[in-house]
Amino acid sequence: MIDTPIKMANSPNALVSIDSLRRRRVVSAILALPVIAFAGAASSGPAFQQGGPDARVVTLTFLKSAPGRLSQLERYVRANWFAMDEIAVQRGLFVSYGWFDTGSDEGPWNAIVMVTYRDARGFAGIQDAWSEIRAAHREVRIDGATQADLGRIVESREIFERTPFVTAPDLGTPPAGTGPDTALADETAVRAVVDKYFEGGVTGNPEPIREAFLPSARIEGLRGDQLVTWSFDDYVRNFDGTPAPGADRIERNVTRVAIQGDSATVQLRLRFSPSRALDEQLLLLRINGQWRITYKSYTPSAQSLIG
Repeated sequence: MIDTPIKMANSPNALVSIDSLRRRRVVSAILALPVIAFAGAASSGPAFQQGGPDARVVTLTFLKSAPGRLSQLERYVRANWFAMDEIAVQRGLFVSYGWFDTGSDEGPWNAIVMVTYRDARGFAGIQDAWSEIRAAHREVRIDGATQADLGRIVESREIFERTPFVTAPDLGTPPAGTGPDTALADETAVRAVVDKYFEGGVTGNPEPIREAFLPSARIEGLRGDQLVTWSFDDYVRNFDGTPAPGADRIERNVTRVAIQGDSATVQLRLRFSPSRALDEQLLLLRINGQWRITYKSYTPSAQSLIG
């Protein structure tokens, strides 16, 4: 979540169902929203009166990534905004948060961050508590880039969702460890481990690598037609605190995350130049509640360009 000034819905017709937005590709869903009249930022009192006790605020923050950097912008949001949002959810400040994108660079915006609050006061109802969370957070850069490098906020909108909410008790409560909120939390945790791995690659610092991998991890890859196998002890010796030449210019992207119970696979593409890239696959296990990388493989990418 981001606490920038937002525009407030001032029409009672702005009470809409949000369930149709809870999917990754959202162009048609967003365009299908009813026309809403927006005014300047309002106080929590009028917003609560207008939304009423049977409504809650949902904020939609529209983002535009820098060209070719949508995946990195998503990683930044997950490592920073969502890291704070998860604390806010645990403290009961709001209900959920999520990332949605169009999958391309086209359009005036290509991603949305959605935050659902517990009542119609929205951010105004948690502002003091949120300030404490934000003050304690330290920015995680992605491949050395800040938020300003990766994209910009185009617009923020605030709408009201009317009961019955999709998470209401009378619709049934999912079993513990299941459901969209848990899946999002798991993916966020897995991606945080991947960010540690990326951080070690950029900085040459061995500590993020030790935090990301199990000591028993194995690393295997192809160099030409030869299989190369590393123990973790041998692998981590490559990280001596000095960045490798050009390490900060490598484009690192997560292309797929798949989670099944206490195991996860993550596919990555590391592009070193227009003609050279590697595809990597990480296997992670959740042990005592913590995700760690237990296996890494790499091969030359079929998406490398020739010439």
